[in-house]
Amino acid sequence: MSEKRGRFDGFADRASTLAARSGFFVGILAAFVAWLAFGPSVGFSHHWIDVVVVVVGVVTLMLVALLENEQWRNAKATQRKLNALAEALAHLMASDETAGEQVEQLRAAYGLEKRESISD
Repeated sequence: MSEKRGRFDGFADRASTLAARSGFFVGILAAFVAWLAFGPSVGFSHHWIDVVVVVVGVVTLMLVALLENEQWRNAKATQRKLNALAEALAHLMASDETAGEQVEQLRAAYGLEKRESISD
């Protein structure tokens, strides 16, 4: 198990923590209200609307990428924990002679996610 994390993982952690706070929502809401308030001064021109469409699209894409990274890292961490539990339980059960078949099933399950193919 490696504790090394890349720069993007650190950035993704900080960004997802920031985006999960209420202040982020309030900031987005304030930006939207400011955009609406200044819109009439420019007549809600196509350029004015295009700017918000591009900004919303870019922010959405970035948040989706950050959330996917967070989900992927959480799934890998969960799988490592499950593998450690299965291995430890198999080790404990190995001392009991009556649990032979269950021990083999646990040992077979360890690392199963690496052996199974998505294309099945």
